[in-house]
Amino acid sequence: MQPPVKLTPDITLAHLISVDPKAAEMLASIGLEPTEHKDETLRSVCKQRQWSEVEVLQWIKKHRPVYGGSEKKDEDRPEPGFGNEVVKWCDYIEEDLHASSLELLNEISSDFPRVCQIHGNQYPWLKSMKWHFENFEEALRLYLKFEKNKFFTLIRKWNNHKGYTLDGTVREMNRCISLVRQDHLLLQDYMNTLNDKAHGFQNPSGGCTTLRILNQNFKMLYSGLNKQFKIEKENLLPLVQKKLDAS
Repeated sequence: MQPPVKLTPDITLAHLISVDPKAAEMLASIGLEPTEHKDETLRSVCKQRQWSEVEVLQWIKKHRPVYGGSEKKDEDRPEPGFGNEVVKWCDYIEEDLHASSLELLNEISSDFPRVCQIHGNQYPWLKSMKWHFENFEEALRLYLKFEKNKFFTLIRKWNNHKGYTLDGTVREMNRCISLVRQDHLLLQDYMNTLNDKAHGFQNPSGGCTTLRILNQNFKMLYSGLNKQFKIEKENLLPLVQKKLDAS
């Protein structure tokens, strides 16, 4: 496989489409359809739209390796096949999905106050999101921290233990399963509220680069979280419960 082309402001969009379809998809996701500007450079198109070419390039370079594309969402892609290997499910969720979600959340948390300050009067829905986003961010960070430091740690220790499972361990594992299910419902409720207030994170016609990237980062974060929730509901939690019932 050829490595992704080195992106510069002077690359033509026709060249970009031919050598790096994912980067082209990312441009389309923020409202720049490369097929409509094939003979133009990224620099010229950004200048026409009063976009920051530096910001666009930095965002693409940062997220291109894990970008899921626009036609098929991450949560709809095939899951890895770890079967009954519960620790491998934990490793995958923590190392891939947690890491991606935290990176996107940090980026959103950094950009949101600036976008809200600049465009809050122009787009009042940004201000109406503020309190809900702060609560969502806090809940999501606690959820990811709980899974990493408590639930997954407990699963790994329990998986390595040979012999009879203590009643206290069973109770604690069942408590963790219950908390994860509750967190799924809480976070999904926050996600639905934010999505409604942001009108599905659709870009207004005059939206600046930062606002467009912010909206797409929200979509990417949601896609990754929905994939994680699905894997936990359909694979990890039933597998842990089955092993508990048999212990």
